[in-house]
Amino acid sequence: MPSRHQLGLGFRYTHYEVRVLARDPAKASAELGAAFEVVAGDLTKADTLPPALRNVDHIIFTAGAPSGRYAPESLVKATDYEGVIDTLAAAQSAGLGDRFVYLNTVGIKTPSLAAFLINLLKRNTFVWRRRVEDKIRSSGLDYTIIRVGFLLDRPGGEHAVNVSQGALPLAPGNRITRADVAEAFVEAMQHPSASRATFEIVWGEGPQRNSWSALLEKIQPDRRPPA
Repeated sequence: MPSRHQLGLGFRYTHYEVRVLARDPAKASAELGAAFEVVAGDLTKADTLPPALRNVDHIIFTAGAPSGRYAPESLVKATDYEGVIDTLAAAQSAGLGDRFVYLNTVGIKTPSLAAFLINLLKRNTFVWRRRVEDKIRSSGLDYTIIRVGFLLDRPGGEHAVNVSQGALPLAPGNRITRADVAEAFVEAMQHPSASRATFEIVWGEGPQRNSWSALLEKIQPDRRPPA
């Protein structure tokens, strides 16, 4: 898309002109290469966000407190909750005309052992991520919330994908590759059925997979939050 940008917070894409927000632009540029525009910014510093949102059409938000190690609740709240709210506010001020696509995890509303353990390691991350979903829905922006299962570093397209709007638990059987998730985000970014909708994606049964368009066309919009 000439002269059009998509802000990728924590993920990488090649289908569009992608602008990446990074706390360390030099390091990010060295890793991503010249195909990506990298701008300096920090989710925990709201004043750094507006410059990154100039002339942006879509926002893909996948950032959060680091996984795999302990994170105090102050960091989780600053990143996974306040960082999202500040990005929404900057997008509103910038007049974002297209979609805010947000990455969350399955199990947000369904208790499980895995969710309990993650809440211990990354203090109450599920609590703050559940709350921020409501902030996204009431922001007035067009949005898509995609909840994903356990993420694997494997090639995409090897398994069928199940798209649902239930409340899956976070469990080892509910998994999906990062490559499949990346495809889902790109497709959902402009799919009409994904507008103002929340859905979950995990691997399904067997290797056969329908097109993303077919998978997404049955998605129903979220109920509007109370005024």
